[in-house]
Amino acid sequence: MNHQEKSERDELRARFTGWLEVTLYRAKLNYVKKLERDKGIVYVDELPEELWASENPEKNWIQRITESEGFQFEEERLEKAFHTLSEQRQEILSMLFVEEQTPKEVAGRISCSLRHVYKQRSHALKQLRKMLEEGGEDNE
Repeated sequence: MNHQEKSERDELRARFTGWLEVTLYRAKLNYVKKLERDKGIVYVDELPEELWASENPEKNWIQRITESEGFQFEEERLEKAFHTLSEQRQEILSMLFVEEQTPKEVAGRISCSLRHVYKQRSHALKQLRKMLEEGGEDNE
C-alpha cells in the first residue's frame, strides 16, 4: 500500500468516525426528547407483586423498564450492527457517546483499566464499520 492509498484510507476512517459520532449524538438527542415527551406514569397497581417486598420497588421497576427498552436508533442498519456487539462493548459505547462520559469515568464505572476502555471502543467502532460496509451499499 503506497502513501497516497494509506492517507486516503485514514481520511475515510476519520470521516466515518466523525459521521458515527454525529449520528449517535443526534440519536441520543432524539431519545432524550422522546423520554421528555413520554413521561410515563406508573401506577402502584401496575407494579409486579415480587417488587412490593423490596426496599425501593419504584426504583427497581423503573430500572427494569429502562433496561428492557434500551437505546433506539434512527437508522435501522446502525441499530442492527450495534446489537451484534458484545454487551460490554455496547455498554462502553453507550456510556461514551450517549451518556457523554469520559473514558476515565467509564473505566471507573465498570472497574477496568483506561486502556481496556480505549481498546474496546476501538474494536467496537471497527466492528461497526465492517458491519455497515458489508450491508451498507444498497441501503444508501
